[in-house]
Amino acid sequence: MNKDTLIHGLLLLSLAAPLQARQAQSLAAWWSFRETGGTTVGDETGHGFIATLQGGVTLGQPGGFPGTGFAARFDAGLAGVGVVANQAPLASMVDDLSVCAWVFVTANGAPWPRRIFGGDNSAWSCGLLQNGLRFTTRGIQDYDLVTSVPMGPWVHIAFVFDAQHDVTFYIDGNPVGLVTGSQPSGPISGLTGQWLLGAFRPGTEHWHGQIDDIQVYEGSLSPQEVAFLFQFPGSSLVLGGGTPYCLGDGTAGACPCGNPGAPGEGCANSTGQGGLLSTTGTASVAADDLQFSAMRLPPSQGAILFAGQNSLAGGTGLVFGDGLRCAGGAVRRLGIRVADSAGRAAWGPGLALSGGFLPGQTRRFQVWYKDPQPSPCGAGFNLTGAMEFSFSQ
Repeated sequence: MNKDTLIHGLLLLSLAAPLQARQAQSLAAWWSFRETGGTTVGDETGHGFIATLQGGVTLGQPGGFPGTGFAARFDAGLAGVGVVANQAPLASMVDDLSVCAWVFVTANGAPWPRRIFGGDNSAWSCGLLQNGLRFTTRGIQDYDLVTSVPMGPWVHIAFVFDAQHDVTFYIDGNPVGLVTGSQPSGPISGLTGQWLLGAFRPGTEHWHGQIDDIQVYEGSLSPQEVAFLFQFPGSSLVLGGGTPYCLGDGTAGACPCGNPGAPGEGCANSTGQGGLLSTTGTASVAADDLQFSAMRLPPSQGAILFAGQNSLAGGTGLVFGDGLRCAGGAVRRLGIRVADSAGRAAWGPGLALSGGFLPGQTRRFQVWYKDPQPSPCGAGFNLTGAMEFSFSQ
């Protein structure tokens, strides 16, 4: 494959075996806060949940880990908030859902709550109450857990609101308590109003400190899945039924010049990170809703999603530029993109139609991307890991 006509890499996670077996969840929204300026925060899922920033929100703050990149600082005194329009799938999520985020608590707001994410009318919301945790179903119940969320270090927090309307709370990947629902009805149907990052509603219960990597899932995450998200900051759960392989994190072939990426990434590029790609949708040819979203690319550089029939070198990959080429054989290019200023690019839906994929076929996907000098190995291009999908009707 010509290196100038290929382009970047793929999905992220090397999930443990118990996680690969589940995959019942769908990533509804994902704010990674990779922007370094401006007044909006993008949604990594491609669902269009763009947050418009108001008041005291400062982008481009240091994240807690290389994998999470940048973070946003919310100033409660200046009513910092991100406002998100209500639409599917958030508009129909009344239970059996999970929310997680990395947070840096500067002030816990005692005795009033500080919110991380939620809806401002007839919906649900999550955050802190003093130094404990709170999940609210609007007008029905406050689920309060007395615990100790530390101030100062970065902490991973997760809220799992199951189909029985009970809430399990997690801190740093560990379950710390469960609060049962007082009513079986859960939140009312037909959620209305706005969704908010860092507040309960504009002017109310604002977060004070930093927030990074808010992920909202349709479905109740298992303890293993929450632990994975804590152990691999910046990763999401593999979605769409695919299987990741040939990652540049040391689990496959060696990166060409001692430039491995973090867990789940491709070989490291000039940003200091490896290309990372997540998927949403399914491998159904009829639905044709599979989407790929690449992140941690060099900004404003070209990227190409491609598919091949074969897994190269037994799935460990072959050295190619600054990375590993993992997919080959009857290669189909599925579109050229230019990464945005935050290093993101997206493809799909409609890939089954454009790629000519049929039920029963297995295809391996990867992304090649340009990486101008000085790239780690000097080749000027790189790839992420690969993902295998078996297409169904």
